[in-house]
Amino acid sequence: MTYRVLGMLGITCIIGMAACKRESTITFTPPVPPPPPNTTYYPDYMALKPGNYWIYQRYELDSANGAEHAIDTYDSAYVEKDTVINHNTYHVYKYQDAFSSETRTRYLRDSLSYTVDMSGKIIFSSEDFSNVFRSYQFGPNMSTDYTINITEQMGFRDQTTVVGAGTFTTSTFLEIYTYPSSYPYGPIRQYEHRYARGIGLIRETTGFYEVSPKIYEKRLVRYMVRKKY
Repeated sequence: MTYRVLGMLGITCIIGMAACKRESTITFTPPVPPPPPNTTYYPDYMALKPGNYWIYQRYELDSANGAEHAIDTYDSAYVEKDTVINHNTYHVYKYQDAFSSETRTRYLRDSLSYTVDMSGKIIFSSEDFSNVFRSYQFGPNMSTDYTINITEQMGFRDQTTVVGAGTFTTSTFLEIYTYPSSYPYGPIRQYEHRYARGIGLIRETTGFYEVSPKIYEKRLVRYMVRKKY
């Protein structure tokens, strides 16, 4: 009898121990993954997505008296496609030359907050409004007997620009021409390239002649833009 009781007790303990083992759980803590690399997205002012296009009307301005009038001439620009050159992705940007109306091609890419062409020349920055990107001299030539100093930099941040397509907040890439004091239309004349965030080029100086107060521009009248991201 005693042995039977002891045996039953032993079996009960074994069953209890087995039950305890079945009820216990193993906690597994997965390794913590490393944080993702820091990714900074800079504001997109160029809108260089294939299929985007812009239509511009030309204007003539007189810098001497402020008069301006629209010319019944229209230019177009569009992003044809993306392409890889020397392991970098470029956007193929087609536009019409202001003087010949021939279609020109530029290869542009994003480089942090800058937009650069194939030669590395900066044509816009969403952030750098303090540095001069390029400085050089021009002349003398057939129409002038003096040297012109030219600098390229950003200016006019968050400026209101009104064109046929609407009212936009723009930042401007400047090509600043500094003339000697004897120059009758100076001492400073400049090319302005105004861009709006998410839209692209809004207004642009397309040319002027050193011997004339007239300045030529193109202004946005219609566009179709899809976001890059």
